[in-house]
Amino acid sequence: MVVLNFTLTPEAAAKVHDLLVCLGKFSDTVAIEARRERFTFTALNSSKSAYAALTLDGSQFFTSYECVPTHGGPDSRFTCSMYTKALLSVFKGRLYDPLGRDGAIDRCEVTLQDRPDQTECRFIVKMVCNQGVIKTYKLTYEAVEVMHALFDRNVAKNRWSMHSGAMKEYIEYFGTKTEMLDIYAGDDGRAVFKSYTEKVSNGKEILKHPLVTAVAVNTSDFEEFNIQAGLHIIISVRDFKAIVIHADTLKTSLKAYYSYPTRPLQFNYGCDGLSCEFTLMTSGDYNAVPASSPAPAMLSRTNSRAQSAATERTENRSMRSEMPPPAEPASRRSARRRNPGSRKVKSPKRAEPDPDSLFVTQEEEDTRWDPVDYNKEEETLGWDASAEHDAAIFPTFRDSGSLTRTETEDSNEVLAPTQRVSQIKGLW
Repeated sequence: MVVLNFTLTPEAAAKVHDLLVCLGKFSDTVAIEARRERFTFTALNSSKSAYAALTLDGSQFFTSYECVPTHGGPDSRFTCSMYTKALLSVFKGRLYDPLGRDGAIDRCEVTLQDRPDQTECRFIVKMVCNQGVIKTYKLTYEAVEVMHALFDRNVAKNRWSMHSGAMKEYIEYFGTKTEMLDIYAGDDGRAVFKSYTEKVSNGKEILKHPLVTAVAVNTSDFEEFNIQAGLHIIISVRDFKAIVIHADTLKTSLKAYYSYPTRPLQFNYGCDGLSCEFTLMTSGDYNAVPASSPAPAMLSRTNSRAQSAATERTENRSMRSEMPPPAEPASRRSARRRNPGSRKVKSPKRAEPDPDSLFVTQEEEDTRWDPVDYNKEEETLGWDASAEHDAAIFPTFRDSGSLTRTETEDSNEVLAPTQRVSQIKGLW
């Protein structure tokens, strides 16, 4: 039998509402883990790329707190899962009203009904109002095994901290349809938060001009700023907005810890017995530029690219000079056999090509760069200029464009040409 009882003040109940709104942005269900000293809400999104854990301290956050798990050990716990909307229907937004108007409560009492003599297991919430009215809610829950995301802050060397109120002003500039957020530090003493989307598609329509919004913040505006220059870390804009908005409800500072792209990033904040941790999956550019000497690093990369390009051009020239010309195609040999009277006139010897030229000189009839004639004994279907293959073995299309006369398949009748090739327009 599990014993779980605790009492919340109106202000604490309103904070529970705010954290449930934040967790609703990550998952439709929220997991609960109750231990002897603390009470934790956790959520994991469907793609398993974002994990949230919001811990309530038993002695600071609650007016009274009692939790005795089943086994009774020091590390034992009680875990369950419920729908986020079900809890939000109980913990409404106007639970705490400093003016004491209608709708405000005096206290919130929560009890877990998990006894062998009871027919149903319920999560019972009682809202005791100022006028003596008691609202009782009995919620069903599901027993689940809660998992936690591990994050080592000692490995995360990149850190920054800023008040949530200032960060909330910056996220208002982000577009509503942006999907990703790129965070990086420049060399001019500024940190840039750039929200963007690669493309937006609606059926067959694609937005050709992606939405990009960049907000540059001076590093002096941060409470703490220790980021490697040029390191790009990319997270989800939606997750970042949900975190900043919830941190602003607590009026506290937002802290970020991360090492490099593809490794987890964690946001941490909290006050008055409420501790919040969000672990997000990241991507980005790992090739960061050292902050001490950015110019030499860029210069060395430029020189290396120039040297590699020069080496590639030299290799290409040597390959062209050493590569022998390909064999003459059978179509040209057959054409000469059909026209024995035509002889090739020798052209005067041309000058040697310039080795530094960007263009390749054209040889006579471009025979040097014609494709090699592959005589493979296999079934082919293509245009054959010679038309000497046996049609029973090699089914081909006959092309008589290289001949001066045209023959029909059914007869050997010779037809004289009716038009010069130079008069045909639109084919070349």
